[in-house]
Amino acid sequence: VRDDTSYKLLSKTKPLLEDAITQINGVKNINFVMITGDGIDKPDKQSIYALTKELNTLNYPWYYVIGNHDTTTDGYLTKSKIVEILQEENKNYKFNSTYYTFKPKMGFRVIVMDGAKNKGVSSNGIIPKEELEWLDETLNKSQDDTVLIFIHFPLVEPFDSPHHEILNKDEFKAVLKKYKMPIAIFSGHYHMTKIFKRGNILHVSSPSLVGYPNAFRIVDIHNTRKKVTFKLDFYETNLKDFQAKTKIMSLGSARYYGKPSDRDTVIVIDKN
Repeated sequence: VRDDTSYKLLSKTKPLLEDAITQINGVKNINFVMITGDGIDKPDKQSIYALTKELNTLNYPWYYVIGNHDTTTDGYLTKSKIVEILQEENKNYKFNSTYYTFKPKMGFRVIVMDGAKNKGVSSNGIIPKEELEWLDETLNKSQDDTVLIFIHFPLVEPFDSPHHEILNKDEFKAVLKKYKMPIAIFSGHYHMTKIFKRGNILHVSSPSLVGYPNAFRIVDIHNTRKKVTFKLDFYETNLKDFQAKTKIMSLGSARYYGKPSDRDTVIVIDKN
């Protein structure tokens, strides 16, 4: 059990995650569940196995994005070890890297990216050259699909924080700029509820379970020949005593909660 921080209720991680899983399992026809990073606070053996045990109670396939809290360069949970454990614990994780791609159904391409730094301890993200080249190749082959990118670090930050941004985000943007199909980028890291669209790209920042507003998202995507409709629904924890506590702990609860349009909304992206 972890000690709470100034704004994260780490001691209640297990019941908060169990509540989220119960809610998700009660929703019909979900294709997959994606954890957008930092499922653990410290990169150690006990934490990662406790997490996978809980995630395996999901009724749906689950996948994982690497966050800055998930891995270490000089301890137990290196990136190669994370891959090994995910392959061992998750029957759907058939990838040999922390960045990977799959097609959940016809017309969709999922791209999972790893922006966690390979050296040193940092809250900044960075995407290696070889991963950006792989992204470019994958997007080039997916121009007839609706593309869903999952990365812990948002490409466009919901608020300015030089110590949390992707250090080479301009290189990331340059790759995406080459492509005109509908793209949605889902991220965590900032623990903030924010949704906005820029051209053909939808940016979705999602909240944290252990910090206010203790919530997650369910996204319904409807793909037609001329457009893609994203319906985003906001699910808060049923553990209202915990939520009330994290609201008091948070210095900017209204900002993290977002506007109504950042929680429940419908976004349409036309196809060119």
